[in-house]
Amino acid sequence: MTIDDQMLIKINGEILEAKEGSSLGDILKGRPYRKSSLVAMIRSGELISKPTNEFELSTSKGPMILRLNDSPFSEVFRSVAQQIPNRRVRWCTSKVIAIGAFSTDIATDRDVHHYSRYECFFALGGFDNRTTYLMIARTDHDSAYGVKDGVIGRITVGRHLLDDLEEGDEILAIKPIVLEMSAKDAFVTKDMRTKLEDGMSIESYIGVKLNEKSPVNCEHLLVLTEGGLLPVTDRTETYIACSSRMDVSLIPEDILVRDENSVTIRHEGVGMGRVYLYKVRRQVSSSHSDVGVVTAGKELLRLVPGSCTLTLVTDPLRIMSIGMTQSSAQKFLKSKGLSQARQGEKSDDAIVVEQEPELTLEALAAKEVDTFGISSRKVNELTLEDRRSPRTAHYLRKMTGLDHKPIGTMKVHFAYPDMPLVTFEGNPKEAADLVPEGTFEKSSSRGEIAVTNMSRPSRGLIGLRLQNSEDFGPTGEERYGTNVVGCVVSSMDELVRDLHDGDVVYVREVKETVESKGVRRAKRK
Repeated sequence: MTIDDQMLIKINGEILEAKEGSSLGDILKGRPYRKSSLVAMIRSGELISKPTNEFELSTSKGPMILRLNDSPFSEVFRSVAQQIPNRRVRWCTSKVIAIGAFSTDIATDRDVHHYSRYECFFALGGFDNRTTYLMIARTDHDSAYGVKDGVIGRITVGRHLLDDLEEGDEILAIKPIVLEMSAKDAFVTKDMRTKLEDGMSIESYIGVKLNEKSPVNCEHLLVLTEGGLLPVTDRTETYIACSSRMDVSLIPEDILVRDENSVTIRHEGVGMGRVYLYKVRRQVSSSHSDVGVVTAGKELLRLVPGSCTLTLVTDPLRIMSIGMTQSSAQKFLKSKGLSQARQGEKSDDAIVVEQEPELTLEALAAKEVDTFGISSRKVNELTLEDRRSPRTAHYLRKMTGLDHKPIGTMKVHFAYPDMPLVTFEGNPKEAADLVPEGTFEKSSSRGEIAVTNMSRPSRGLIGLRLQNSEDFGPTGEERYGTNVVGCVVSSMDELVRDLHDGDVVYVREVKETVESKGVRRAKRK
């Protein structure tokens, strides 16, 4: 109810007053929200329960989920489900597990029928329905169990228990899985003109509390969402997922049951690097590391319609001082409760090019961060041409670390006085699918950066042109073997001064702009 033209609105769990006629944009000012991301808006309503066709079978070795089919036998199971608890596993073979016995009125059948792995079905001991058993198929097989087909469904979760269950193990309980849902008028929108209604709940972001036991995988999430946005690329009834940054190398960390509201990252196999936010509970997967739990925006998580963008805020936020001055890094780290140990060039205006620990959760655990500084003139600025050479730009960012930090590194492979180029180390394996793109036309100019593509034995090698050439690119290859990817826009003389094999060169990416007079300038990215 409105009082003096005021409405009560709940936003991200906080109740406040808003003027009647206010819009979504009015109430989001100063709140966690990034432009063009979806917001959940919920009108109040009653909580209701919706039955499902799934049952949880609690055994002495752990829980399993049985999903029923639509056959008449599934209805028989529903009617006798409460007779099965406290029954034991009577026998186990390589083909089946038998649980029981209990009484039913199932008709007898002596024919042979086919049963698939993980299917649950009824069997009659001695072809007598007074000794009915609940059977679980461990393999595909054909047999006569006294019932015509008799399949009621299949085990969908907890299948690994079929290798653990033994004679004598007990069925402790059978519970129907009930979906609790709200009879709410709920929707998502990014239209800031949407009018608010009295009693509405608003969720503008998803909050994630990170798991300190998975520092590597958590850093992947922090890099992906550093701008405060999560691109949703996949949606099922079980989860939403982001497949935007999968060209990464990860390690197994904290592997747990994928509970409702848990956040995991696939650390191996197809889809490595994909981020999952779960809406319902799923079993442990050895290829998923737990990285956190959703603490805010749970309704928003469930309402996401498909491909979209969400505002996501992690706790903690990323600890990244690289690219700051030593003075700014000190203030930043202090604001996070961390002390700074300056290394290298320690002056206030020196640029931090390395941070140790670099991983956020490890830095927070250490309480102190080493910041390695160098003179600003030693930070070399370059531009990358994504339109001209998209694959090569991606490769170069990955090789230098610019894909996850503001200043990257290039290690000198070969440098020699009076040579027309200098080369830097790459990775032939990562460049195995680096197709020709962006090859130079009339000549290769001083300052150009290129990578040798997959058509040449030295694929992946990175080069910088020091002198113009009509015949050879920055890595010394001819046109077809050269993928031009960008250029150095800072002082070339400073970059190559006293350069030797094995030296590390620090680089920062900037965006190139063309002004009206045709003068090219660089803008820091």
